[in-house]
Amino acid sequence: MRLRALSLAASGVVAMGLSVAPGVDAVPAPTWTIRPVISHLNAPRGLSFDGQGSLYIAEAGRPGAGAFGVTRTGAVDKYRWAGGSLAPAWSTPFTSTFQTAHGGADVLGPAAVSATGSNCSGHRSGDRGDGAEPGACRVTAILSQSRRSFQAQTGLTAPQIGHLYRLDGATGAATNLSDFGDQSYQWTADHAALFEDFPDSNPYAVLTIRGDDRGDGHGEDGDGERGDGERHSAGTFVANAGANTISRILPDGRSRVIAYIPNETSGAFRDATPTCIAQGPDGALYVGALDLLSNFAVGPGQSNVWRVDPNRSNWRHNATLWATGFTTVDGCTFDRQGNFWASELFYPNAAGPPGDLAMSSFHHPSEITHVGGGSLPLPGGIAQGPDGALYVSTGAADTTPGAGAVVRVGAN
Repeated sequence: MRLRALSLAASGVVAMGLSVAPGVDAVPAPTWTIRPVISHLNAPRGLSFDGQGSLYIAEAGRPGAGAFGVTRTGAVDKYRWAGGSLAPAWSTPFTSTFQTAHGGADVLGPAAVSATGSNCSGHRSGDRGDGAEPGACRVTAILSQSRRSFQAQTGLTAPQIGHLYRLDGATGAATNLSDFGDQSYQWTADHAALFEDFPDSNPYAVLTIRGDDRGDGHGEDGDGERGDGERHSAGTFVANAGANTISRILPDGRSRVIAYIPNETSGAFRDATPTCIAQGPDGALYVGALDLLSNFAVGPGQSNVWRVDPNRSNWRHNATLWATGFTTVDGCTFDRQGNFWASELFYPNAAGPPGDLAMSSFHHPSEITHVGGGSLPLPGGIAQGPDGALYVSTGAADTTPGAGAVVRVGAN
């Protein structure tokens, strides 16, 4: 099974190298200040701020001994916003899996977190999940992989992997919501004609949108289009980097595929790999793709961003190309001015390690500006903080224990 081995790819960047594209800046832009705010993390990936300004971090974990195995080193952490700084609140441990090959290690565990609401500090702040309470807290986290595929591949049991969890904003207590990874694995087995590497499943991004989320999964026709006339833009959506799908999670834990990201995109290989979801100013979902193999084989600029209508469920025709020219997108968000931001995991720098932060406007999305210039090694998640700055996880594909961090990227 393709595990989309980001950590193994990190070592491959050193061995193979992405050639530096013409015009790549070698130093950070003078209008941006980049400084670390949290350190000693283990492969941090997705980030999210809640309505109170607290930051949540998904840590994939660190490898153990041997060729493969299971550890308890994954985590979702909460840091409270306190006078312009971030203070630790809680850390909830989760299962992490690892595999080693070719001298490198790949770690998969908590991949992304999504937080909404301004009532995430009170006692037992988790809500019912229906969005009815004003300011209600909703924190969801997705773990990579699929239990079925990992057990078939290794013989090991890892009950939490591939699941979607709700976390209590006040305590960090976790409640299982869905066995999404296994559902996606079965979906790809049922649609094996789409891609030669199916079945495959590697959940990698989650986004919760608040509002009226009463989808019931009824009334679908043969193509997966709803037949009951209802329109739902709110809900929880998951991007699966192995299945190449965007799915809506229904209240009972079932998932419905609403879009398939085409593999036949750009470059030399069929390997789109959706890694992030952001809601745009128009309410649509914008999905960034890694396109790793094409960026290695062809050169930088082979990654795309796709627009998905959250109100549609005809997955065969619900992904349209929105932007081109990015390089190995791993995280994305829109800022409060409507600009699109993407962390580029392996963007090549003439000076400094791979990785950068790219920005484009909503109306001219393929006109890209880079701001890191080697100061953002292997970036993962990205989110805008209450102070207007961008916060980015670094070391997302570095499995060295404690090598990960969160940095603040602010305009001067």
